[in-house]
Amino acid sequence: MRAGCVYRWIVEDGRVLGGIALRHDAHEQVHHAGHVGYGIRPSARRQGLATWALEQILNEARNVGMQRVLVVCAAENVASAKLIERHGGVLQGTEQTEHGVASQYWIALSP
Repeated sequence: MRAGCVYRWIVEDGRVLGGIALRHDAHEQVHHAGHVGYGIRPSARRQGLATWALEQILNEARNVGMQRVLVVCAAENVASAKLIERHGGVLQGTEQTEHGVASQYWIALSP
């Protein structure tokens, strides 16, 4: 598996609407932040961008040989939790972080 991180930006008409990252390394940051991190600007939410971006990055994870990915979101972020669960995320648990309580989900990747 390749080491490092892949970043993808969601851009429309030269305007950044959001971004998503795939962390390949198994270092301590993955335990707290997950393999996948994403964000969509508030004005671009509820348009399916996060769904599209997560599908794309999960395909990228499969392509680099990952068998599962950890995705973390704020426990009170119901929209992210639902998105992750729709993509097969299974809640592993919650953890208190410096930013509040975070939910940790594992998504198994089929070949």
